[in-house]
Amino acid sequence: MSDRVPILSLHGVDKRLGGRAVLTGVTFACAAGEVAAITGENGSGKSTLLRIAVGLVEPDRGNVTIGGLPVTGASGQARALLGYLPDATDVLPELSVAELIALVQTFKRVGGSTGDAAVATLRARVGADEIWQQRLATLSFGQRKRALLLAALVGAPPLLVLDEPTNGLDGGGTRLIRDLVDDRRQSGRATVVATNDAHLVEELSATRWQLAGGRLTPEGVGTLPGFPS
Repeated sequence: MSDRVPILSLHGVDKRLGGRAVLTGVTFACAAGEVAAITGENGSGKSTLLRIAVGLVEPDRGNVTIGGLPVTGASGQARALLGYLPDATDVLPELSVAELIALVQTFKRVGGSTGDAAVATLRARVGADEIWQQRLATLSFGQRKRALLLAALVGAPPLLVLDEPTNGLDGGGTRLIRDLVDDRRQSGRATVVATNDAHLVEELSATRWQLAGGRLTPEGVGTLPGFPS
């Protein structure tokens, strides 16, 4: 865990689903410029943990803050500081990609000529130009993944949360994820990735966490050249 001021902080988080303890006493933090990777077997609770982190699911116990603000606050201030890429892609299927991005821009208040120019650059980078006017329901899994990645990146959020980001992407998409996360590291933004892609974790040189039996424990730091070991 970083000694820097955390962008994302979870303290003592418990969660039960269907009578089963999915998360028990989870305490976790990710600071500016840090990349944290959460690994664990399928069904271990990684997605539930991320949904709690971004405010989509409330914990039974414990608290979550983003930028020092409670994520469950009615004002939505904390959630305006984050971008979230879910593993599932069945989000607002009736919207076109352009409409989805406009909705996110409105929520984050990053519209106008500057915001539109930034989106234009991002949409070219993530490969969303050709699908810009298509409805999400008509897209392939990989195309929807790219559209939702674009939505998560709108406004260059201080915190980016990625759930199995390479699922459904080809080799070029995996390199895109790696490069985007590295750019965020260099610009001092935090990224949390839940994945079972061991190669991606190694390439990201992420702080590693293991989720098993409902408990989250640190595993160390990646050792790629140029990063601390």
